[in-house]
Amino acid sequence: MTLDLQSRNKIRVSSLIIILLFLSLIISSHSYADKMDLEDGIIGKPVWEAGIFTAAFNGPIYPAASDTQNKFLPVPFVIYRGKRVRVGDGSFVKAMAVEKERFKLDVSVGAAFNADSEKSKIREGMPDLDFLFEIGPQASFLLHDTDTSNTWLNLQVRSVFTTDFSEVDHKGYIFQPEVAFKGKGIITDNSDFGFSVAPIWATKKTHDYFYSVDQQYVNEDREFYQADSGYLGTKISIFNRFQIRKNLSIFFASQIGVWSAAKNKDSPLFEQDITYSFAIGVKWTLFESAELAH
Repeated sequence: MTLDLQSRNKIRVSSLIIILLFLSLIISSHSYADKMDLEDGIIGKPVWEAGIFTAAFNGPIYPAASDTQNKFLPVPFVIYRGKRVRVGDGSFVKAMAVEKERFKLDVSVGAAFNADSEKSKIREGMPDLDFLFEIGPQASFLLHDTDTSNTWLNLQVRSVFTTDFSEVDHKGYIFQPEVAFKGKGIITDNSDFGFSVAPIWATKKTHDYFYSVDQQYVNEDREFYQADSGYLGTKISIFNRFQIRKNLSIFFASQIGVWSAAKNKDSPLFEQDITYSFAIGVKWTLFESAELAH
């Protein structure tokens, strides 16, 4: 049977959606481990690495939600350390032409799992939350640097998308400045520690997705509400990575979401001033090049 042009276009779009979402989940999950890599330089490291990254997550189904969910994500990873372009290694793609000693221009990504509204008391009867992914530029400025630690200011602007794998919906933009500290040997000699604080502002479409209640979904527990743009909340993250052996490391991460001063705190879907997320993961490098970056 021959597919018409419209059907082929839908298949291409669906395939692109899956690839983008999959990459976002891989990179945002894998970055839990690589955010703690103090050695931003590549000299002496393999030009490429490949392996398996496995992580288990527990957290709220959306910002300020009281309902939580558990997710398990086993994914492959690939790292390439080229002279002009780098993939992975704590980032999506780095344009080396604009990287300086105290400044980096990078691509920032983020992703969130879908959620079934029928399993949430406050969202029961409302549409499910689709897979969410974010992508946009990131400019980083080195604030402090020693032999064992460094601190960066990361200015991130990302476009937000959701998908149910049949189509992609644009859900606005977020601005997320982040101050991130990384230190080596703070807990044990073979460990890395990371701490970051990231306030978030978002456009109306992003807030709508989480907090608006249309008239058709009003009930005795949910009144009509239209969200507005503004401050979303602040994420405080703590990371710990332990190097078990050269090709194997384990990490623990926790995140506190502080939503108490959020623009849409009056939404009936806003439930918690503070939420908690936890993650544990293993990074196992299976293959690497004999050639080292220089």
